[in-house]
Formats: sequence, structure tokens, C-alpha cells
Amino acid sequence: VAVMNGESYNMRNLFAEDMSGVHESIYVTEKIFQKFLPKLHKHMEKEHVRLSMFATQWLMTLFTSTFPFDLVARVWDSYIVEGWKVVYRVVLSLLEHAQNDLIDLNLEEILTYLRDEFPSKIDGASVMKASLKIPLRHKQIRKYTSEWRAARNGQNNYARSDSGESGDSRFSRLPIKQLIRRTSSVGKRDK
Repeated sequence: VAVMNGESYNMRNLFAEDMSGVHESIYVTEKIFQKFLPKLHKHMEKEHVRLSMFATQWLMTLFTSTFPFDLVARVWDSYIVEGWKVVYRVVLSLLEHAQNDLIDLNLEEILTYLRDEFPSKIDGASVMKASLKIPLRHKQIRKYTSEWRAARNGQNNYARSDSGESGDSRFSRLPIKQLIRRTSSVGKRDK
């Protein structure tokens, strides 16, 4: 019960109707991936590989559906003590272990490798040892979690052009729901 409802774990949100916990954990994972493994992150971005394409299953099951019991047991032992911090560090450690293999692959090859080949190459002890060396702090996790929640709760619900490109200023400060309604109605009028 504590794992599903406890503040440090809060797994119930992973299985909520809106899957808010999954979206939040993917957002946080994406941010720390970008920060700690920038070279691999850029390669994945170039290949149009989104973290959600492979890590959703890792996060929702805390690695139980993909990886050997040796790693899973170590993750769960640490998760009971540390909560989500250990999960994020293990994701980074796994990606760091796979980095040399992934850096030369394209989208299809990356996804196939992560699904079919990589899990059998994992040594739980070495992944956990490497994860403990990753200088991820609770403060960073809280920052990214707060960013996600603020955006989700509408405090940051305006569409903006962060790229500096000029666009139709009528749409640049509309709330996202209004923007979606207006843009979808444009397509209907053109038919």
C-alpha cells in the first residue's frame, strides 16, 4: 500500500486514468537524460527516438517487465529506501551502459536493440554500482517535477514561440485549449 500511495513512491499515479504519473516520470527522465548524457540525447533526438518509446515500460514496471531479476531485485531494494531517485539513476546508468552501442544506430535499430538485445547484456551489480556514481540530487528531481506539475495545472498553459520565429501573433499568447480549438476549426472550414 505504501508503494502505491506513499509520497516517496506514489505509483498509483502511474496507473491513473490520465496516466499523469507516467507523463511526469517521462518528463523528469527526459530532463535528466538531457543533462547527464547530452551526446546520447542529441543522437536520439537526431534519430527521432523519444524516451517514451522505450522507457515507459521501464518506468511503469520499475524494470520488472524487461530486465533480469538480478537488476530488478536491486532496484526494488533501493527504491523502497530512496524512492524515485534510484529509478532515475538506474535509467541513466542503463543508457550510459548502452551508449557506445546506440550512438551508431538509427531509430529502428535503437528500439530493437533496447528491446531485444540490451536486457540480456545487463549485469545488475554493475548497473547499480554505476548508478550510485551519478550525481543526481533530489533537488533536481523536485525542480523538474515542479515544472511538469506547473505546466499540467495550467500555470504555464500559454503557447509561446521560444525559437524566436515570427508567427501569427493572434495565436502566440492563447491558452493551449483555445489554440487547439481554433486550429482544428481552420481545417474544418477549408473542406
